[in-house]
Amino acid sequence: MWGVFKSTMVETTGLTRDALHIHLGIVTAVLAIWVLGVSRGLLYAWLLVMAAALANEAWDYASSVRNGVAHDWADSVSDVFNTVLWPTVFVIVAKVRRWR
Repeated sequence: MWGVFKSTMVETTGLTRDALHIHLGIVTAVLAIWVLGVSRGLLYAWLLVMAAALANEAWDYASSVRNGVAHDWADSVSDVFNTVLWPTVFVIVAKVRRWR
């Protein structure tokens, strides 16, 4: 079911899977920061984005095993990188600004 949802997202939006990872990482981080507040929410938002990215890749791995196909580990690493890149930048910028 999750795989069907992801395929539908790609078809509906016209975005590539990589672009979707980037956008969903940013949206997840922004929503978490909005709910938790900036002061304590940045690190928790980053952890939530990382957990979501890893859960998605675990699902992809399980699907590969279930379907008897080799899992593409390079693609998984790329997906996690794309998902957490901008939330990581948000955390770094916030930390640097606090040091000033």
